[in-house]
Amino acid sequence: MIKKRGSIAHHEFLTNLKGAVSNGATFTDTHAHIHFSPLLDELPEVISRAADNGVNRIVTIGIDLADSKKAKAVSDKYENVFFSVGVHPHDSSNFTLAQLSEFDKLLADPKAIAIGEIGLDYFRDHSPHDKQKEVFLTFLDMAITHNKPVVIHNRDAGKDCIEVMDSMIKGRENNGIIHCYDGDRDVLRWALDKGFYISYAGPLTYSKTDDLKDTLKYVPIDRIFIETDCPYLTPTPFRGKTNEPANVVYTANQICHLINCNLTELAVQLENNYTRLFRL
Repeated sequence: MIKKRGSIAHHEFLTNLKGAVSNGATFTDTHAHIHFSPLLDELPEVISRAADNGVNRIVTIGIDLADSKKAKAVSDKYENVFFSVGVHPHDSSNFTLAQLSEFDKLLADPKAIAIGEIGLDYFRDHSPHDKQKEVFLTFLDMAITHNKPVVIHNRDAGKDCIEVMDSMIKGRENNGIIHCYDGDRDVLRWALDKGFYISYAGPLTYSKTDDLKDTLKYVPIDRIFIETDCPYLTPTPFRGKTNEPANVVYTANQICHLINCNLTELAVQLENNYTRLFRL
């Protein structure tokens, strides 16, 4: 495990990463917000640093209508950047049905690969629970209409998330991603049974997340994704700094450590998972 920048463990990882990338290993940051500041302000450098670490595909995630349009605008500029559209539970109160036609237009873009992030958040409570559920259902219905995977946000709302999704997605395969999975075992069991992928972010590298690390015992390698959720949740050993897609490899390294596989093997499997979910 890497605890400090410049440590022996860190140098060993960078050497392994360089070797893996030179042998063709490539990674996807499946959940980023590179259209947020401060990343947007230095986007060419952000994209370049990601490529240096073998991160050759980035999905930038919309959180409301205006933000989804910004995500699309960034995707338009970079061949290897894709985007999603949706309304984050924090922003549910500002959503109106009149916006649906605009979301439909965004989803006509072939680089709009998913609907999200959508879901429920009872930790911050920025929007009433009933409104969150209403908007969540609306976008699940949109996902069915457009045959798109969903990117699910769940914080302290696992039971209700399951209840809402159960009412909508029966019989679907490759339903989507549980984004920034937080270790909720009930959600994990349900999600794996329903064809979801489990996405791990920077917290997997933190010292006090043993319960989260333990869940990797139960997640098949062909159902794993990695993400940064940048500019947030910076992994060790860069905690305290702005997160960016280049750092997703540190979550990959932690997974390798926990499930005893090498970086190249994991990279190949993660790319296969991406291809399967998004039907490439």
